[in-house]
Amino acid sequence: MSKHNKDLNVILPLRSKSKSIKDKNLLKIGKYPMAVRCIRTILKSRLGNKIIIATDSEEYIKKIKHFFKNNKKIIYFLRSKKSSLPNAKTEIVINEVINNVSLDNFNNILLVQATSPALNYKDLINGYKKFLKNNYDSMFSCFMSKKFIWIEKNKKLVSINYDYKNRPMRQLFKLNLVENGAFYFFKKNAFKKYNNRLFRKIGYYVMPENRSFEIDEPNDIKNILNLK
Repeated sequence: MSKHNKDLNVILPLRSKSKSIKDKNLLKIGKYPMAVRCIRTILKSRLGNKIIIATDSEEYIKKIKHFFKNNKKIIYFLRSKKSSLPNAKTEIVINEVINNVSLDNFNNILLVQATSPALNYKDLINGYKKFLKNNYDSMFSCFMSKKFIWIEKNKKLVSINYDYKNRPMRQLFKLNLVENGAFYFFKKNAFKKYNNRLFRKIGYYVMPENRSFEIDEPNDIKNILNLK
């Protein structure tokens, strides 16, 4: 795997102005703030030539540096105001990193999101192995679910993934893949063409459902109580 590391760089986007949970990326989980926990997971995987922390906050950089003094693998990048807006797509900051951070020639990107604190370093290792083995252009992490999904459309309920008039036995119901937002692998040059993290030959990596939660709303915090 080490021979492929020079061909891979890691991007970790962090935005400081979360409305739902103030400074959620610095929310302490066990011994470490959530962003620091995520960086430690990436470092433990030994993936990537560089880890680019793309944040809008110099205070975040200061606090994170306290845990990773003199670590030459980590690069800190101040993202623009445009990419830091609440409704800004992550693809904007990915483009900023690609266009503005001086990196050795590489082909693949690993995007990791700090709001998935149950991510394990083995998920990243095994995900990258699958990405390379199958020659995917892009890949997302997910969990498998047998839940029946509905939406409300034009004030009417619509069943999305099954026919409620011919309700299948749950044991025989086909599993659905639910994107969990923990990490993505994708090819750099094709990303620049499609301006999207998922394109062409898309693969997936399955994580357990109990480790697939994200910390986005105050009610999500209860999920981290058992994490060390």
